[in-house]
Amino acid sequence: MNNFTHYQKYQRLYESAFVLGFFTLNALVLATSNIMEELATGTSELPFETWEPFLWEFSSALVIVALFPFVSRFLNSGLLSWSNPIRTACYFLVGSLVFSIVHIVAMVAIREIVYAFVGSDYNFGNPWFGFLYEYRKDIITFAVLIVVIQSYRFIVSRLRGEATLVQQGEDKPRVSDRILVKKLGKEFIVNISDVEWIEASGNYVNLHIGERLYPVRATMGSMIETLEGRGFSRIHRSYAVNLDFVDAIESVPGGGGDVVLKNERRLPISRKFHESMKRSLLRGST
Repeated sequence: MNNFTHYQKYQRLYESAFVLGFFTLNALVLATSNIMEELATGTSELPFETWEPFLWEFSSALVIVALFPFVSRFLNSGLLSWSNPIRTACYFLVGSLVFSIVHIVAMVAIREIVYAFVGSDYNFGNPWFGFLYEYRKDIITFAVLIVVIQSYRFIVSRLRGEATLVQQGEDKPRVSDRILVKKLGKEFIVNISDVEWIEASGNYVNLHIGERLYPVRATMGSMIETLEGRGFSRIHRSYAVNLDFVDAIESVPGGGGDVVLKNERRLPISRKFHESMKRSLLRGST
């Protein structure tokens, strides 16, 4: 397994660790900067308790981290497009307003709770001025998050490549038993029969072959329709399997359970697809 394949396998874990690590470090730097700036003035006593700057910065960072899924879904919505810059600007402003309002309300709520716990009061100041003060920072943060997420997605997509189902025929194109994989300027062919399982991932469907992953821009529904008759069965809203690689089905009372592949990987099977998969297995064995 190469380094990037390893990264893909634990991608969400690495992403979460990076986001948490970055905002934790950033909050620590900002909090200690507040203290150091006050001490630099020569004051003998801080105008706040030592713990307060840490609460201010960490409450803000915590909410921003929690808002990452909102920013990601906002990007996936397709509302931001260079083909219509005016509409894009309007949607960006609306998105940044929602982001800022949630950030401010949740951040202030956390501070109010902590201050009340220690027997003190948190003063946000004039609400309108406070909102404008925070929004001017939040709109920049929102824009930076969009740029960073989009840049990260672009880099990862170039590294992992993108698979395309090969089509044959001119009058009535049909999908062959191969996929064309484009990766870092190279193209190579992979047999669909080697695909062990399929996973929905945002705007992509990931085809898994051993430890390798090949993303295809498609929905799970369209992919299953495309691969009809090639031995694949849908087992979950987000998963489908190649029946040739299934070792066992472990059911639970009431339906559902796990599909165990021959490589010992376990995938969830929902009650909705439980019976249809068993019928597919029986048809394949006759």
